[in-house]
Parts: sequence; C-alpha cells; structure tokens
Amino acid sequence: MAISVGIGLSTDKDHLQAAKEAIRQARARLAKDKIDLALVFSSVEFAHPAVIKAIHSALGEIPVLGSTSLAVITNEGIFKHGLAVVLFNLPKGVTFSAALVKEIRAKTLPASGEELAVKLLRDIKDTYRDFALIFCDGLIRDASGLITGLQERLGKSFPLVGGLASDDLSFKRTYLYFNQGIFTDAAAGVLWAGRLHFGSGVKHGWRPLGKPRHITRSRENIVQEIDGQPAVKVYEEYFAETIEQLRKDLKRISVFYPLGIYLAGEKEYLLRNILSIEDDGSLAFQGDVAQGSLVRLMIGTKESCLEATYQAVQDVKRSLGNKKISLALVFDSASRYILLGRQAGRELDIIRQGLGEDTPVIGIYTYGEEAPLRELYYLGKTYFHNQTITILGIADQ
Repeated sequence: MAISVGIGLSTDKDHLQAAKEAIRQARARLAKDKIDLALVFSSVEFAHPAVIKAIHSALGEIPVLGSTSLAVITNEGIFKHGLAVVLFNLPKGVTFSAALVKEIRAKTLPASGEELAVKLLRDIKDTYRDFALIFCDGLIRDASGLITGLQERLGKSFPLVGGLASDDLSFKRTYLYFNQGIFTDAAAGVLWAGRLHFGSGVKHGWRPLGKPRHITRSRENIVQEIDGQPAVKVYEEYFAETIEQLRKDLKRISVFYPLGIYLAGEKEYLLRNILSIEDDGSLAFQGDVAQGSLVRLMIGTKESCLEATYQAVQDVKRSLGNKKISLALVFDSASRYILLGRQAGRELDIIRQGLGEDTPVIGIYTYGEEAPLRELYYLGKTYFHNQTITILGIADQ
C-alpha cells in the first residue's frame, strides 16, 4: 500500500474562494474518500481566521498544520500570492501524532522543544518512529534551542526536518496553521510512525573565504570574540568598512557572506546569518555558535547555489533508491530566493527534472531550516541551518 497525496493551489484574490478551490483540487487529485491529514502553506495575506475556518468546514475534524511563506512552491511554479493544500490518505500501518506549543518566547526554547516532543509522543508509544516534521515561528532569534529540546526527548540522532515560517521579507510577523487556529510565537510538528521510507537532501553551496578562525568567546547565538578580537573585526577587515557602514549593508552581507562553522566529519559548513551588530562589536546570529568552533567567512553565487540544489536532489534519490516518491517537501531558505532573484524558478526546474515531472512537489521559503546532515559515523543528527535547500522525499512502502 502507498501513501496517497493530493495537492491543490489557488491564487484567487478572494480568500474564501481560494480555500475552496485549493481543497477542491486537492480532493480531486487525492482520489480517496478518507483524508487523514492536511498541510496548508500560503503567502502571508491568507493568514486570516476566515480562511482556516473555511478549510476546517470543508475537511472536518482532521489535523491541519502548516505555515506562511514569502512564496509557495508547487509543481506548477512559485507563487508570491497563493494558498496550497496537501491532503494525505495513509495506508494501514502508517500513523502520526500532531501537536502545538504556544508562547515559546515566554519559556526557554529548549523547554518549548521538550514540551512539543512530549506532546508528540503521547499518541505514538509502541510504534516504530520514522521522523518528525517541524514548523516554527520564523522570527525567534535562536532556533537551535528548539531542536536541542526536541532531541532531549526524541533522541540525539532522531531525524527532524522542517523550517521556520516566513512572511513577505518584511520580518514583521509569521504565522503557523494548526487545526482551527492561526498562531504566532509557536511551534508545531507531526511525528510519523510505521516504518515509512524517507530520504533527505540538505545543501547550500556557499564556499569558504580566507583563513580559518576560532570563536574565542561566545554565548548561545552571540559571538563576542573571534581570534581574540571583537567579532565584527572579521567583517570590518574584509569589507574595509566601519560598523555603521556594515549595519547599513547588513541584509546583503548576511545573505552573501554568512559565517560558516566547521563540523568534524561533515562535507559542508553549517551556515549562520547575522541578525545584528552590537555596540561592543559582538555579532548576533540566527543560531548557536559554540565557543571554540572553527569558522570561516563564506560566499555564495547563483551558480554554486543551483549546483547545491542539484546535489540535494541526488542525495534524495540515492537515499530512496528505486522507490517511487509519493511527495517531495521543499524547505528553501529565503536567502536563496534573494540571491537567485529572477532565477529562483531554476531551483524548481532542477527538482522537477531530477525527481520526475509527475512527482508531487510542495514547499515554502523559510527563515531557517531544520534537517540532519550525513556524518561519517552515523546518520540522523539534526542541525538548525541557514541558506540551505532541504528536500524531504517520502516514498511508497
């Protein structure tokens, strides 16, 4: 038996008509009466209570999860204004648990991650657990802590895949969908069980610049010193600019020149975007940077970015072998969208050509990605990423 998936997309300006149209298309493509789960992805203007109520009214009492995105990715293209619905019919033996945690900023992020994991495990007890799909508010400052908390309960090497919600690049407010509600300051997930076949590809394509450097003083996502100097000196020296000038150009620098963390046994550096430059010369990053880490400045180009997309697709195919992919979920960094500009559609072309034009594809642009990297000694350890394209392939049994 195989997982059945139906995807519907609408770009109707009338929000209620868009919800109805997307569901109608998804039902027709699912071609099954029984619906077990729905994913909802949309541009930020669809994050309205009337939309989620319309979806609930049409689908009934089934779990609904999803998030907003600066654009929705589907087989049909990339849509800056759109609402997509994915419906699942699961075969016998495949099950899942869905959960939400709210007000995550009022707690520590590790505590929120543990709370989410505990909720996810309540309905999945004796069944073999496959992986968890995780969504989170896109404007939290250090999403690494959420992963740490999840791993405390689910296991250090349990695979987590997902992303941080995004908006229209205004960085004002992102939203999660969960059942009949719309939430900010929250995290949600689906824990899959029943020995599903899945494979992931995680690549970024940014290349190292200059000599390796050491983090000599840091705390969580704040780096105070690199090689014994205020952290900002690395960027002041490379760009020959003052702190004030760097701040004015921070968005471009963060996208094109993130910090890369060397991980023993990994092929790629773990990237970190700069969120802010503090008055004392410290740098605030979007994820943790451990003291003692070996780091380098990184640079990205359109060509290296697209080559990484091709490599991610190949990793998915290798991990799944000859199995037919029921669904490809794409979590694509908003930084890649900015870097590629008018060529953003080429990433989708590479995915469709690599996985097959008939493979259902759905995805979002994210403000950060969660995914495991392949290590020399074992598979599974999940990291928080910036600048990656993360592709999750779910295959027939």
